[in-house]
Amino acid sequence: MTTKQTVEDHEGHVHGPDCNHHHEPQAPIIRQGAKIGRNDVCPCGSSKKYKKCCGK
Repeated sequence: MTTKQTVEDHEGHVHGPDCNHHHEPQAPIIRQGAKIGRNDVCPCGSSKKYKKCCGK
């Protein structure tokens, strides 16, 4: 094993510094609604701040 960390995917291929196959580019994640701020009211309806409710 090399000193650099390698990751093994579901096919058993080890991805390391000498990985020579091409990966499919990932599509960016697109948020459907507006971003919820930590101090905004939680959208679950608890009337707590998001950071104290579902944002944990």
